[in-house]
Amino acid sequence: MKRKHIVLALVFLLCAGLLAFGRTNPADQVVEAVPRASAHAATPSARAAGAETVGIAALRARTELIGSTTGEHRELFGSRSMAPPLPSAAPAGAEIPPLPSEPAVPSLPFTYLGKQGADGNWEVYLTRGDETLIVRDQMVIDGSYRVDAIKPPTMTLVYLPLKLVQTIDIGSAD
Repeated sequence: MKRKHIVLALVFLLCAGLLAFGRTNPADQVVEAVPRASAHAATPSARAAGAETVGIAALRARTELIGSTTGEHRELFGSRSMAPPLPSAAPAGAEIPPLPSEPAVPSLPFTYLGKQGADGNWEVYLTRGDETLIVRDQMVIDGSYRVDAIKPPTMTLVYLPLKLVQTIDIGSAD
């Protein structure tokens, strides 16, 4: 046995010996309740005579406690700034034209079918409607998408009109 095992066995035997033979005090005795020495303090009349009177204030309206009812709006946790407000770049009555919206990005029209890897080059099989496409790295699809990278588990496509990068999950390289 290792030295640790011997030390642990000795500590265990010491604890077991203390548990078995170390209890020299008698078993706990039953303790009964004893009446108070002064029965005079327990009577209701004695309690009422010794107690101080407590006053309860009348209820007050919330508007009286928080603020006025003049319609003035106060923020509960508002902040105050001593700096003057910043001037507006546009005149007060001028209408600001809305920003031109970006063209909507279409969702990927392709559905992943499978992939094939040979000599480190990957071919990915995609469908769009009834059409099946076989795509390779850096290939342009219909002038609107370019295959940027095929690195399993993802294939990266670039939507050419907006230069937006989109990815398709193609699974692991196995």
